[in-house]
Amino acid sequence: MPFPLLAHQVVVLPLKLWRARWIDTTALVLGSIAPDLQNFATVARTDIGHSLRGQFVFCLPLTMILVVWIGALRLGDVFASRFSPRGAWLAGAATDAVTPVGFLRAITSALVGSFSHLALDALTHRVLPPRLPRLHFRIGQIAFGTSAVVQILASLILGALAIVVIRRLLARDAHAPPARRSGAAWIVAGALVGSVFGAVHAAPAMRHPDWYFQAGRVYVWGFAAFLVLASAALGALIAATPLAIVDRRAPK
Repeated sequence: MPFPLLAHQVVVLPLKLWRARWIDTTALVLGSIAPDLQNFATVARTDIGHSLRGQFVFCLPLTMILVVWIGALRLGDVFASRFSPRGAWLAGAATDAVTPVGFLRAITSALVGSFSHLALDALTHRVLPPRLPRLHFRIGQIAFGTSAVVQILASLILGALAIVVIRRLLARDAHAPPARRSGAAWIVAGALVGSVFGAVHAAPAMRHPDWYFQAGRVYVWGFAAFLVLASAALGALIAATPLAIVDRRAPK
């Protein structure tokens, strides 16, 4: 997908609305984007995240490392306490993944998320385009075919639906931990450093977009945005880790 964020999540987020107790939301969301995290290895395209084998040797281990990291250190509470009330929905993220039952639920949710990614890619890349009228046009120097149009429209439509679903999820009661202001700037700084790393990592593709993507600059902008945002999130998690240790030692 040219814009992978939100579009892939909306396929699985309704499961949380339907059967909340069966789902680990953190594992579900991270799993749904895990196949595209292969792009952190190199800007050159690699398909391990989108292969059947890759679901078990790449996507699942990576997702579970992130889930256990977030849950064991209660990083959701770190964010919720520093950015309350808007961050209250992060409280308790993946905290039950460190229990045997919760760990199994997280594994199931992660696999559901990553396989849903493959299913949506198959629908928009291989199933729909041959069944629709053939398109071929150019806007400036960028050529568009049926496959590119389908993927771009799917990204935009599904992304809009994801925002609706997320708003419903956020409307539910959230029990935030006591507010803490110390450390918020540290988390923001971590996110900024991460975003710079993502931008630098995407730079080769930005200079030569046709090396990587069928529709050139249309795809590469989505790719770059994904790398920047994912890197910012990783930087924020790293910055929040020492704060989690401080919070544990603080008097209750």
